[in-house]
Amino acid sequence: MDASLFDPVEYAKQCIREKVESSISENIMFATIDMKQLVLITNHSDSYLRQNFICTPEAKALSCSPTTKELWRYPEIRDCWLEFCDRNKRGK
Repeated sequence: MDASLFDPVEYAKQCIREKVESSISENIMFATIDMKQLVLITNHSDSYLRQNFICTPEAKALSCSPTTKELWRYPEIRDCWLEFCDRNKRGK
């Protein structure tokens, strides 16, 4: 197998998408980022996740809801959430 064909970042994004889709119900998907679900998805504590979240105008713009103020710092996960939310908004 040609190692150049495997992109670990793309693979990680796909894994996150699949986990998000299977773990978060539709009614909260468009309302907020549920911390309990994020704890389950990431296997990190609530306090760890909150220490690694930010609250900025950019976070509000990228969130699915105008009232959601928390956004994951890591750009790959943030971008994956944005793509996931955009794709699901278009599907409605």
